[in-house]
Amino acid sequence: MTQNLDDLDHKIIHCLKEDGRIAVKSIAIQLGVTEATVKKRLNRILDDQVCKIVAIADFKKCGFDYLLPIGLKVNGDQLDSVAQALSLLPQVFSVNAVSGIQDLEILCATRSVNETEELIDNILPSIPGIKSIDSSLASKVYKFETDWAPL
Repeated sequence: MTQNLDDLDHKIIHCLKEDGRIAVKSIAIQLGVTEATVKKRLNRILDDQVCKIVAIADFKKCGFDYLLPIGLKVNGDQLDSVAQALSLLPQVFSVNAVSGIQDLEILCATRSVNETEELIDNILPSIPGIKSIDSSLASKVYKFETDWAPL
């Protein structure tokens, strides 16, 4: 279901993007509306899962030195089961079915060369249904947005 967001909803979300810990009272003052209006809108936004308020960790500062975009070719009838298996791996934080050369693309983060080798050489090949693995290493990250949607 597509959620209809009006200008006030977008402004509330923007305030939260700037500071996820901002008080409802501060949002209300900033936007010139009542606290009750902000609470009602924010509860609807969160209940409808339009967005969620989370802490976003920096990869490097958390010890993840390797960011790996990996393309996978998969047996067609096993796409869903492979995607589910990949979703369970702690190193994988994004799994997407794609059109083009690959069937799935994943984005992974690892802490060491050994962990990276283990993932690429042992863990991924052990998943039934994966036909080929095209791994890359992000040598420099120019932009990494964690927003669900560019609001």
